[in-house]
Amino acid sequence: MIAVFLAGVLAMATPSPAPCQGSDISVTDLQIKVIKGSVRTATADRLLITGVFSNIGFESQLPHTAQHAELLRDGNVVAVQPLPALAAGVAYPLQFRIFRATSQRTDPVEVLVRYVLDDKQHANRNNCSSANDSLQKTF
Repeated sequence: MIAVFLAGVLAMATPSPAPCQGSDISVTDLQIKVIKGSVRTATADRLLITGVFSNIGFESQLPHTAQHAELLRDGNVVAVQPLPALAAGVAYPLQFRIFRATSQRTDPVEVLVRYVLDDKQHANRNNCSSANDSLQKTF
């Protein structure tokens, strides 16, 4: 019984390997902060959406890799942020700022953040798996 318990604990403690041997970019940890505007002065709410892009692969990306992150709402790109080339194991924070009318405060905010590799010449080397290139969340 103790052996089964220890095997379970070890299985949970062992990090899962990256799905491929090159660079693998992953988007995680989407959060939102609302800075309320004023109905009286007709200023919109500011929504700060933050997240983390990480290279969970075994290799660094090639230097000067052209890539960016996009924030989408209702299928439309509403914000873009360039991303630097990431070394293996490096995380890069990102932040998008968008606005919404104060009359929409009770509406849920659904966003999709996705990674886009612009340099297709070395696509397998700079992002060997697209399985975790986007993250959708409703706030």
